[in-house]
Amino acid sequence: MRVAEIPAEATHELRRRVLRRGRREAEVRFAGDDAAGTLHLAVLDDDGRPLAVATASPQACERRAGRTAWKVRGMAVKPERQGEGLGGRLLEEIEARATGAGIEVLWADGRDSALGFYRRRGWVVEGESYLTPATGLAHHTIIRDVLLPP
Repeated sequence: MRVAEIPAEATHELRRRVLRRGRREAEVRFAGDDAAGTLHLAVLDDDGRPLAVATASPQACERRAGRTAWKVRGMAVKPERQGEGLGGRLLEEIEARATGAGIEVLWADGRDSALGFYRRRGWVVEGESYLTPATGLAHHTIIRDVLLPP
């Protein structure tokens, strides 16, 4: 297994299966997927098929105004492979790339059902719970300060 950059389209199958409950009509192409600076990563199996995917793109974080930020979106791991550390590998790679690029903050709309996963990796939950229109599920803003200001 290895972590690699992939095209946006290669994230769609897992996004649909995991994040949209397999609904064929669900939109899995996110705004900004093809924007400059957007990074799509996957943990690939030995045959090059995605086992886990995530996207990070430049987007300001209101809770960290004035700091450079990437928003992490579309984090999805094949259900039968969850609990094997694949999502953690993706977050580690995103954090390493963010640090290398001088990005100070990573943030996301984290599903309440996944908050424990993020907390164990140093992410902080901020604010009140809210429902996202795409899923109707409860989320919180989650933040990881990767570079602290001087």
